[in-house]
Amino acid sequence: MLTFTLRRLLSIPPLLLGVALLTFLLLRSAPGDYFVQMEMNPAISNNQVVQSKYEAGLIKRLSPEALADLGVVEAKGYRWEFGPESILKDGVVVEPRLAASDLSKFQVGGSAFLLDDVGNVYVKIGAIEGFGRWIKNVARGDFGVSFRTNRAVLPMIRERLWNTLTLSLAALILAWGISIPLGVIAAVKPNSVWDNASGFIAFFGLSIPSVFFALLMILFASWTGWFPIGDMRDVVNYDSMSLFGKVKDRLHHLFLPMIVIGTGAMAGYMRQTRGNMIEALGQDYVRTARAKGLSRNTVLFKHALRNAINPLVTLFGYSLAALLSGSFLVEVVMNWPGMARLVVDAIFTKDEPVVMASVMVSAVLLVFGNLTADLLLAAVDPRVRLS
Repeated sequence: MLTFTLRRLLSIPPLLLGVALLTFLLLRSAPGDYFVQMEMNPAISNNQVVQSKYEAGLIKRLSPEALADLGVVEAKGYRWEFGPESILKDGVVVEPRLAASDLSKFQVGGSAFLLDDVGNVYVKIGAIEGFGRWIKNVARGDFGVSFRTNRAVLPMIRERLWNTLTLSLAALILAWGISIPLGVIAAVKPNSVWDNASGFIAFFGLSIPSVFFALLMILFASWTGWFPIGDMRDVVNYDSMSLFGKVKDRLHHLFLPMIVIGTGAMAGYMRQTRGNMIEALGQDYVRTARAKGLSRNTVLFKHALRNAINPLVTLFGYSLAALLSGSFLVEVVMNWPGMARLVVDAIFTKDEPVVMASVMVSAVLLVFGNLTADLLLAAVDPRVRLS
């Protein structure tokens, strides 16, 4: 078991590194960046834009040696030469501010350069070098600062992560708490009203898309007024509530998103429980227990259910990972203040540090959810450890 666990743990860092590299390359290959909007704003000077990009780690300043290697640059119909103390335009010295107004951006050999108002020349950092810098900062626990809010990324993630985990765990408890009893009853009483009802619930949960179900729940809440729409607490009166009132308010806001996410998972677990239980009830050890005169409940719960539930234990880790990924769409539709809304806003504004940190945190949660499933499977089935 120890060898199996170590092998699984050693496979995690390369996987996370691959996810980080792919995400970083996709962000850098996308046209434009967050600072394009700043460049289009006439109230923001060129120097402010360049300084913001420099502080964000997107560009680096050229040294005097690198300026000398740059040589003569032909751009905007002129010949430019950049030195540590002066800038030449067709051999004539020009002020850095005037040079920057004529030539704020230029390219040489496929590399993009920027010129600020004091004569400093910057070059855009390549994707591989930028990824190396990002990895170095992350190793120190620094995920950067948000371009949009100018806040450290980790506290922003921490605020939203708990909300997403709360929703996912609540949906997981709902799914397991309802699916197992209904699956057992459906197996014990086949072709009964209970069996048909559980079959309908399973069919409904597996067939309806979560986004469409979320929209239906919003429409239901709007028509009836029984449930709040959006957010996870009462924005106006929450601070003045008692502890019991705050808990009740949170549960009230949690109910509909939990139903939407938990229904699909509940349907799958219910069908799995029913099938496993029917198979277990037909085994020889169950018939032997009945022949010994054991009570009906003892046969069902001590012998049949204990063996039927083993395959479901292995699904626990995978279900947690699936609920975490599936909750993202529901969070956006139902305006739940979790990780999804943060990620969507960051993608639309091209807030690179927030996107990278959010993707990595989500990947870590999914990886450890799958690791939990692997360890549970190995604990239940020794053949997995031997393989």
